[in-house]
Amino acid sequence: MKILYSLLIVSFLCSCSRENVLTKSEKSAGFTLLFDGQTTQGWRGAFMNEFPKKGWVIRDGALFGELSDGGEAADGGDIVSLKKYKNFDLRFDWKLGKLGNSGVKYLVEEKLPKATGGSQPGYEYQLIDDADFIYNDKHLPAEIKTGSLYQIAAAQKPDVNIAVWHTSRIVFNNDQIEHYLDGKLIVSINRKSKAFMDGYQQSKFKSFPNYPTIQEGHILLQDHGHNVAFKNIKIKEL
Repeated sequence: MKILYSLLIVSFLCSCSRENVLTKSEKSAGFTLLFDGQTTQGWRGAFMNEFPKKGWVIRDGALFGELSDGGEAADGGDIVSLKKYKNFDLRFDWKLGKLGNSGVKYLVEEKLPKATGGSQPGYEYQLIDDADFIYNDKHLPAEIKTGSLYQIAAAQKPDVNIAVWHTSRIVFNNDQIEHYLDGKLIVSINRKSKAFMDGYQQSKFKSFPNYPTIQEGHILLQDHGHNVAFKNIKIKEL
């Protein structure tokens, strides 16, 4: 019995140690970690030279946004990768609090002057409590549910259970955009397609004339005033 107990403990410790590390195959494939599970190295506040002093904390190997203001970039503020990326394969695990709202943005240019209020525009992999979040006094439309390319392309999937960790993936490669959720492809669209341009023209991003042709930018984790957590954030440049 003691031997079995010891083996279980070792197994548990080994499973924990696999968080926020790259496998041999991932290293060989060219992936790098964007979060080491212990420090904020590689990140800073949007439009800042340092990491926010409030709102974002590291606990139990995860990067937590302990955010409660309810507004966009109004609590701890958005955080961005130090490095800009062009073509890439980004993977991350995430979990939301009840009625949560957040997102992972990419191709974020961080242009000056900074917009007054709200989050920096970018292409967004939406994260939200699909079933229970109320938007403009209504349940969510498909194009702003979890996994969608926010306001442009609706994710093809059922509502997510936010009580558990999920794994997401974003692939951006020469105008082709793919969003995955828990291993399944849920968005596939090309920026030069009519479907993309139609979504763009109907979105709030139509006031940003270069939006359909952005070439590179930061990865951004959004402060939308709701609790969110991230871990196992890794990226491969294509």
